Amino acid sequence: MKLPAVPVQTDYTKFIGGLDLVSPALSIKPGNTLAAMNYEPGVFGGYPRIDGFERKDGRTSPSDATYHYATVTLIGTVAVGNTITGNTSAATGVVVVKTSTEIAITKVVGTFVSGETFTISAVTVGTLTSVPLQRGYADGYSDAVALAAAADNYRADIGRPTGSGEIRGVCMYKGSLYAFRDNAGATAGGMWKETAGGWTAVTLFSSISFGTGTGTIADGNSITGLTSGAVAIVRRAVLQSGAWGSNATGRLIISSIVGTFQSGESLRVGGVTQATSTSLATAITLPAGGHYEFDNYNFTGSADTLKMYGANGVGTAFEFDGTTLTPIVTGMTPDTPSYVKAHKKQLFLSFRGSSQNSGIGTPYQWTPVTGAAEIGVGDAITGYQTQTGDSLAIFSRNSTNQLQGSSVADFVLSSISPETGGIGHTAQNIGVTYALDDRGIIQISSTQAYGNFTSATVSRLAQPVIDAIRSLVVASSVYKTRNQYRLYGNDGSGVIMTIEGTQVVGITQFQYPVNVSCACSGEDSAGKDVVFFGADNGYVYQADKGSSFDGEAIEAYLRMPFNNMRSPRSRKRYRKAVLEMTAVGYSSIRFQPEFTYGDSDIASHVTATETVQGAGGYWDVDDWETFYYDARSVSSPEFGITGTGLNMSGIFYSNSAIDLGHTLQGILTHYTPRRLSR
Repeated sequence: MKLPAVPVQTDYTKFIGGLDLVSPALSIKPGNTLAAMNYEPGVFGGYPRIDGFERKDGRTSPSDATYHYATVTLIGTVAVGNTITGNTSAATGVVVVKTSTEIAITKVVGTFVSGETFTISAVTVGTLTSVPLQRGYADGYSDAVALAAAADNYRADIGRPTGSGEIRGVCMYKGSLYAFRDNAGATAGGMWKETAGGWTAVTLFSSISFGTGTGTIADGNSITGLTSGAVAIVRRAVLQSGAWGSNATGRLIISSIVGTFQSGESLRVGGVTQATSTSLATAITLPAGGHYEFDNYNFTGSADTLKMYGANGVGTAFEFDGTTLTPIVTGMTPDTPSYVKAHKKQLFLSFRGSSQNSGIGTPYQWTPVTGAAEIGVGDAITGYQTQTGDSLAIFSRNSTNQLQGSSVADFVLSSISPETGGIGHTAQNIGVTYALDDRGIIQISSTQAYGNFTSATVSRLAQPVIDAIRSLVVASSVYKTRNQYRLYGNDGSGVIMTIEGTQVVGITQFQYPVNVSCACSGEDSAGKDVVFFGADNGYVYQADKGSSFDGEAIEAYLRMPFNNMRSPRSRKRYRKAVLEMTAVGYSSIRFQPEFTYGDSDIASHVTATETVQGAGGYWDVDDWETFYYDARSVSSPEFGITGTGLNMSGIFYSNSAIDLGHTLQGILTHYTPRRLSR
């Protein structure tokens, strides 16, 4: 007897849209998610698992480490962490993976040769039976394990800025990373720069005030105190009021001091009196505490005069040029601005509800004579962002205003929204401006009237997630190459929002095993878009780099909506799920379906696991060591399903410290229609 053919239909769901936690069940688009942890919304669809993060101090990044694979014959004891030396070649390497017949080594110096014996601490322990080959493991899993082991070896070398407590600020300036952390006794702050040898303290020089400046003192001059005979080199000549050659007053940032300057003595350059000191020379210090905000800006027409400007809420603002830190004294009491922004060749600083600006092109001068001004907004200022058309958005805790005009002569303050503002450290610009408010993530965009702006909440589909992070948020960043706006909570939680133009693609969550204290984004020395964050453990980390959370596994999951295949009341016999995905290297994905809104009367389905070895490539097109010969360009792992229901949801899960990243693109579901549910 010939059995009738079983009709099997297929349904494809493209993954796109991010979290939808508020729409009615039948209104949720199948490509949205009900839960999305450590996956991010792709700009054009798909859910890439987020990349890892790793500690940073200027030395070789863990994820940049590689390994060499070799077969060996062992006659002695070899352990992970041992340094081997070739008896013939004198080459060295550190063992990161070891079996009875194979080793993987990293930090290789020199060139090993096949057949040579090798030693550990001058004791011969084996023979190389092959030439060590870079990334020589043949399968994706072993390659991923060895890469992660090499990364762990490099990771152990990387330290944190000396001191105590959390990282209070990070900033990219001229391709280098800087960090701020309190000293060991938490009595003062310290500034650190990444170098090839790790974090190096930035030297803060001394300052001496001067008045009755009838001459001129310039950067680089050597000054001598007429009475004391003390000498010093001028690092920065700060003119605060008056004019050189007549009535200049200000401060000199000085170094290489020999002797002790006196207050009231003449300061001479080349034997000629140029000004009179009005203070002793005192060491410049940073206060302990605070939360640093930065803006890099060029006040001159020269290509090499970009400066870093900072404020921390507990001390004076400052300028830094890569060598010299110059305190900016405004005359406010207390002189402790919280937010900083350079706009229209003027430096803006916030003092609670007061926004103050320097003179045009003169960030050191804060007198009305030179164009300085104060604008009150009536609410605590929480950030600045320059808008399209060159107006300046001023965020307050409960309102948002815009400052139009070029100077105090034509400044006009008008309201963008009297009801929505921004929480501190959340205002960012990525084409348009975003900030987190009590109502959600607010978008500031231009209206049809040129120069005018309006605000709108763009996070409603993920509102429960936004509500949860609102009281925890301490920092934000943008990732321009991924069109992302990110929020960081002080408990390691976070939100990723992907944008295309002015439209939100989707929102997902992430969870770090460290507690973020500050963040920044910028360009490194190669012009690459990078994101860094500091944590309460004193480490600085680079985000979106590596296969792990600084050595810990990345646990990630997606829970898809219950998809009824456009037939809400028809029962279906589900047979197979085919996942469309790409992977950088080895990846392991677990899948479990749920039926009929998770009906407890339906037995739980077994969880299935499939592995992907990496993405394939094309000859003369793709780069070596970025693809696998025997792999597809798009992988399609299949999961068998045995279950019947009105609809089906899929849960995807990964938990790995060796997965270099994968993207879930969509799912093809095989099913057989059954009867109508009555």
